[in-house]
Amino acid sequence: MSNTVRIIGGGLAGCEAAWQLAERGHDVVIHEMRPVRGTEAHKTDCLAELVCSNTFKSTETSNAHGLLKAEMRLLGSVILAVADAARVPGGSALTVDRDAFSTGVQARVTAHPRITVERGEIDALPDPGIIATGPLPPFARDSGSSRWRSTTRSRRSSPSSPSTSTPSSARHGMGRRLLSRAPARELQLNTKERTSTHR
Repeated sequence: MSNTVRIIGGGLAGCEAAWQLAERGHDVVIHEMRPVRGTEAHKTDCLAELVCSNTFKSTETSNAHGLLKAEMRLLGSVILAVADAARVPGGSALTVDRDAFSTGVQARVTAHPRITVERGEIDALPDPGIIATGPLPPFARDSGSSRWRSTTRSRRSSPSSPSTSTPSSARHGMGRRLLSRAPARELQLNTKERTSTHR
C-alpha cells in the first residue's frame, strides 16, 4: 500500500480517521502528546477523552445531527459503535458515559493491527498526514510554522481547492485534514456528484 499515514491528535477526529484508513488497508500512526504533555482540560491519557459535553446530540434523522450519525454508521464509524455501547439515558440524544466511551475507543483503536499509537509531541507536519488536534500544536504556534501557514493560506485562497483547514477552526478544536495531491481532487469530484444527484 501507500506510505504510513500519520495523524496528529488522538481525539475523536483522529481516532475515527485512523480507523477508517486502517479498515481500508492503510498503516496508521496516531501521535498523541498525552501523557508526556498534558492539558488543563484533559484528566486522563485515554484516546478520545470527552472534555466538554458527554452528549453527541440527537439521533433522530429528521435533523442534521441525527442524519450525520446515520451516515457515519453506514461507513462503519468506530466512534459511534463505541458511543452506542457506552450509551446512558438521555432521551433522543446520544449521551454516553465518559469513562466507558474513552476507554472503549482506546481499546478498539489500539487493538487494530494496522494502527500504532505513539505518545509524545511531534514537531513537524506529516506527509501524508492528518492534523486532528484541538488547540494549535506547538509546531504550528512557533516561528518555524511557515509550512503550516502557507498550507492553510493556499487552501483558503485557491478557488479550485476545498477549504480544509484554517487557523480559526484549529483554535476551536475542529478536526482538520492536511490534503495533498489526489485527495483534494477526489473531494471536489465527490461534491459535484452529490450536488448533481440532488437536482
